[in-house]
Amino acid sequence: EQGIDSKEDFIDRIIDYEKPDIIVFDQKYDYKKEDIIRWKNKTKLISVDHINKDYQLMDKIIMPNAHFEESKYPEFNNIVFGPEYTIINKSILKLNPKISFPEKVKNIVVTTGGTDPEGVLIKLISWLKEMNLKANILILVGQAFKFQNELEHLMGNLPDNFHVMPYSLQELIKGDIAICTFGVSIYEMIYLKIPIICISHNLENTSGAKILKERYGVIEDMGHIKDINPQNLYMAITKLLTDKVYYKNMVERCGNLLDGKGAKRVGKIIAEDKEYREKCNN
Repeated sequence: EQGIDSKEDFIDRIIDYEKPDIIVFDQKYDYKKEDIIRWKNKTKLISVDHINKDYQLMDKIIMPNAHFEESKYPEFNNIVFGPEYTIINKSILKLNPKISFPEKVKNIVVTTGGTDPEGVLIKLISWLKEMNLKANILILVGQAFKFQNELEHLMGNLPDNFHVMPYSLQELIKGDIAICTFGVSIYEMIYLKIPIICISHNLENTSGAKILKERYGVIEDMGHIKDINPQNLYMAITKLLTDKVYYKNMVERCGNLLDGKGAKRVGKIIAEDKEYREKCNN
């Protein structure tokens, strides 16, 4: 649209007028090689939570998660990643992770994100309804959920132990177990030390969940929603409901993985790069 800068034009203007020591990119947008080279001649470039083949030219790439697949980028030597850099939302950090184990594991929270483009929640409700679980099922619905009509149809015939309500943190932390789709919610549950049964709705998330399971054992990975056998889901749920040792071990692994200080560590990396650049310019 005429009169509106492109992203590249905007950065050019910022560099020319503000002359920043560092520019931090935190959008999932692929800048071109020639633009990166031009900017790098004038300032330091750091990308947070996004990478592509040309980002090898960036001064640093910070991937703030525990499931990053570094083997895909063997020639890169500018990547920082790991659970210690995982950034947790401030609203989650205000909550207290579980400090004791429930006498009886009985509350299962189910959340599938804001929009749930694949309708995972609808499938889960149907499956859970058939399982006759001895547990309270708290269905937390995202504000922008796309399948409201289907949900309303299901709500007309749910057992008494099913409770459908808008997503809220107050309800989330009631969970002894969480069933959720892979994404930010996974790391929030890990921080809160709520054992997770993870379902993925795209190939990227399927890969991420598999890596997280294999590296750290902090989730039960069910795979892609289209490939799930409801019987396997039932077995994963009942194991967490009934096997206290298994449940306790998963809670402890969650507690050992994240400490909530990821944002501070990422900020420190950025600040240290700024200090280094200032020393070089003096």
